[in-house]
Amino acid sequence: MHKKKYYLETIDPTTIHIKVLYNYLQQDFERIELLPRFVIKRNLKKGSMKAVYLTDGQEKYGYAIYQQVDVFGGIFISYLAVRSKFRANGLGSELMQQLKDLSANGILLEVEDPEAAKGEQDYANRLRRIQFYERNGLHLNPNIKINSFFVPLRMMNNAERTDVYDITFYQKLYNRIWGLPLGSFFVKENQ
Repeated sequence: MHKKKYYLETIDPTTIHIKVLYNYLQQDFERIELLPRFVIKRNLKKGSMKAVYLTDGQEKYGYAIYQQVDVFGGIFISYLAVRSKFRANGLGSELMQQLKDLSANGILLEVEDPEAAKGEQDYANRLRRIQFYERNGLHLNPNIKINSFFVPLRMMNNAERTDVYDITFYQKLYNRIWGLPLGSFFVKENQ
């Protein structure tokens, strides 16, 4: 039995491709977690964000939307998911490995803070996501908790330099995505 060859395919930022991608996002993320489609479209078209599918050339198994972060030469992942019908087959780890190969200097991403869970099932789901990223070489940054657009988040990374990741760093990432200075209003430290 031979193993399938997976690779990352860059998503063409045309309207139809963005519509398909946004439909996947709506299936995989809560409404409060989603950037508006016009924000994603604008950022993909101007190149400040990139989107990729995990594929074997036949099927699209998962996807990620990220931005390059010049201050450390790594990437900040805004969205990462394996499509529901392909989950629990190791494809999430495959997608993470492919993204790590893109970014030798590290990966940053956000996860929902388990301490802010709404019930046992929500807590278990949040913890499961953190454990997935830990199995794939990331760790929680113990020095920062943020509240982004009223959602309590923790930051995870596998980068060498964590000294540059303070609240103003994350505010700048959001300002870049929104194209407006919203970061200082909607991205705050959560104590």
